[in-house]
Amino acid sequence: MSSSPSMCRRTCAISMSRFPRCQEVPILSRVDKFNPLKSGAIDRKRDAVRGGTCGKAVMEEPGYASIRTDAINYGLVTDVLYPMSAGKEASIFLAKWNEHSIILKAYRLWQTPHTISRQKGYVRKSSGKRTRFILGLIEDITVQEFDILQACFKAGVSVPTPVGRVANYLTMRFIGDDETPAPQLREVELENPSSALEMILDDYLKMYRDTHYVHGDLSCYNILWWKDRPWIIDVPQGEKVGVHSDMNRVELILRRDIKNVLKHFESYGIKRDPEHILGVFLDAYVPENLRNYSELRPEGLELG
Repeated sequence: MSSSPSMCRRTCAISMSRFPRCQEVPILSRVDKFNPLKSGAIDRKRDAVRGGTCGKAVMEEPGYASIRTDAINYGLVTDVLYPMSAGKEASIFLAKWNEHSIILKAYRLWQTPHTISRQKGYVRKSSGKRTRFILGLIEDITVQEFDILQACFKAGVSVPTPVGRVANYLTMRFIGDDETPAPQLREVELENPSSALEMILDDYLKMYRDTHYVHGDLSCYNILWWKDRPWIIDVPQGEKVGVHSDMNRVELILRRDIKNVLKHFESYGIKRDPEHILGVFLDAYVPENLRNYSELRPEGLELG
């Protein structure tokens, strides 16, 4: 028995009524596709359907209240007392873990990637690979600092011990007494400057030789003086020295760091040959496959 057209239409209507009407999903543009605030296409579509941001990233610098809330909720601190300093890339806060003072470092969401990647005339490898993923890049920089501090601490270099890291937040040991931070090297009148210089160079040699990192911005501003010894700080721009490194650039960074340190001690009448010290560093470590890098150096290349 054949079905009439009207019966077929009724049957189809009944079948279709069993299923809810599908909501329209906006077509994603190329800009939306690479939105760093979304973890994947499914999330973007779901957010668009729910009336969310539809893939448009809105980035604002968090204030003290939101930073404090985030750090506590992440389990990094039990309290954030007050801001200690604010630089171009990050803000430093005095925080507490129970009764212990610690440092909370919050990287700036917008300025960090641009500043870190362009400062000092070179781009770090990690930033060069993912410049469009702003949030991912910030986390990459935070991980970089945590890893360098941890490696230096294990090698016996006097650095703030890293404690924890989540997203763009990093906690580390507080260098100072109670809630009074240790002074920068430039703020201290040293009783034995020659000994202080040797300790700084020894620590930097350990950092380079044993952890295979260069600091990249070592100076009297990034060295604290506490308990009669120097403490190296502020290492996010540090660079790993390995088999794929440009040793000409590594040499340039080492020479600049060494000269910056020696310049401070000239005020004490101390004169040291930076090229001799650089030679000690390079004799201590160069990746095996790059031992002859200086022989392959382009003619006329200036290294500072």
